Amino acid sequence: MAGRRRRVRMPHTLGGVRRRLMLLLVLAGFGQAVCVVGFAILVHGAAYRVTHGGEIASGHDRSAIYTHVAGYAPTALAVGLVTSAGATVLLKAVGEPLAERLAQSYVHSVRMRLFDHVAGSEAGGPYRRRVGVTVLRFTGDASALRLWISKGVAPILVDGVFVTCALVLLAVIAPGVGALSAVLVLLAAAAVALFGRRLRERVRETRRHNGRLAAFVNERVTHTAVIQSLGRVAQERRVMRRHSRDYGRAMVRQARLTGAMSATAEACGIGILLIVVTVGLIAGTTWEALASMLTVANFLGRPLSSLVRVQEHWQQSRVARRRIAEVLAAPARLVGPRGAEPLADGPGSLELAGLRVDGVLEASAVARPGQRIVLQGPAGSGKSLLLRLIARLQEPDGGAVLLDGQDLARHDPESVRRMIRLTSPELPLLRGSVGENLRHGTPPDAAEGADEEHIEALAELLPNGLRTRVGENGHGLSMAVRYQVAMVRALRSGPRVLLMDEVRAEEALGSDLMERLLERYPGTVIYVTDEPKFAARADVLWRLDDGRLTVHEPVRHEPAEEPRPCVSDVQGKLDAPPVP
Repeated sequence: MAGRRRRVRMPHTLGGVRRRLMLLLVLAGFGQAVCVVGFAILVHGAAYRVTHGGEIASGHDRSAIYTHVAGYAPTALAVGLVTSAGATVLLKAVGEPLAERLAQSYVHSVRMRLFDHVAGSEAGGPYRRRVGVTVLRFTGDASALRLWISKGVAPILVDGVFVTCALVLLAVIAPGVGALSAVLVLLAAAAVALFGRRLRERVRETRRHNGRLAAFVNERVTHTAVIQSLGRVAQERRVMRRHSRDYGRAMVRQARLTGAMSATAEACGIGILLIVVTVGLIAGTTWEALASMLTVANFLGRPLSSLVRVQEHWQQSRVARRRIAEVLAAPARLVGPRGAEPLADGPGSLELAGLRVDGVLEASAVARPGQRIVLQGPAGSGKSLLLRLIARLQEPDGGAVLLDGQDLARHDPESVRRMIRLTSPELPLLRGSVGENLRHGTPPDAAEGADEEHIEALAELLPNGLRTRVGENGHGLSMAVRYQVAMVRALRSGPRVLLMDEVRAEEALGSDLMERLLERYPGTVIYVTDEPKFAARADVLWRLDDGRLTVHEPVRHEPAEEPRPCVSDVQGKLDAPPVP
């Protein structure tokens, strides 16, 4: 299938608007360097003026490049110093939101690509991942990528440019100072790179313990009643304490390395100050030149610390990127072909043409428009799997599902799922309200909602009508009400085929929804039930035994008091062949 062959890659860092944002960050770094250079020149000029009493030297010594500034009035020098300092602060303030915009733009594209990929993947297929793991990719791993962009890439662009320009300026004022400072920065970078190799292992260890802790908390908190009923609260608390301590120790070991890297940056900054003072005094550098070099060296401390932390964010992002790439590498088998057309209109004839899941299921059958088909078989025979295949929530290994002669795999998945709706315990209600859950079933282009009669009848059963709150997995509603909400939700798109898994009388208790559905719904209904009451209403029996589907004669039952007018009309218009 086209969905299997399509390879999904991580978004490009420089894609779209991010090119412009990165250019602006480079300009911000260069602007900060220019402002610091201007500030240093003004400091030098002010010191020269104080030293020489406002007289302009006529010689051509190395400090002469600053002497023309000394001719400015004290007010002009003060304004220049305030302006350059203010511009440096302003550019720093502008750089932070630019870096965050760059990071959010990239992470947004990663999240959307992950969402599209997960939405096209089989929830119950062989590549299924745990819910907690998938959520971690959207949150923890995406946050690691955000930090790499905002605290890694952005500092390289801004602070990297700034440090380079500052070292060049030091070399211009005093070549010896500039050269020694550059060597010290390179040595610090080499030390940080060595720390980075060990940090990668620490990051992996920390993530491993964090994953174990998160998985444990997710399962135990979600199912607290289980451990309470088994009397295992004390035992599970001990396990929780062990996972928490292991994670804490791993974080401390990682913090030791990051602390060592921060200390390296601090030592580098102090070393540059010592180089400036020592070399300046030995070389007999003028007082004003020494003041300007100390000004530049003092500005280097924070950028150096920022650049050192780049290594930490880089190592964390490498691990996160690899984990996200693993999710994207799994086949998204339910994604339709590019430019797939929606299903064309038709009466609702369904055909299973050699449908096969290797070693599990083989099925060939035809469902005529408007038929009621009961699907039965022993536990584990593949009944739920067959319904998922028909609804295209899982991809078969062979064969096809045809609706009115159209292969579902070749058409737009959204239109397919509007025409074939499945209700199942595996498809619970979503968090929100009953009304919101019903709206999920309405197609986007629908002018009106479906079957207001069902909705009004449902609202009368609820204490707050359609505003009744629904918890996770439908908690807060009785099983009967959950069942009815799910049924009405499925009917709102007006599907041609309705699939129902595990239909039980107790779930439909207190409502004639099932009776009305079997009587009046004009489309094809395929439902799984062991209830004689509902099984007797079927026209055809599909039975699964040992993974093979067999079609039997219509189930014999007493005629209903009233015919199904809609189904009869549909069947009367079609000269469909009898079921083999």
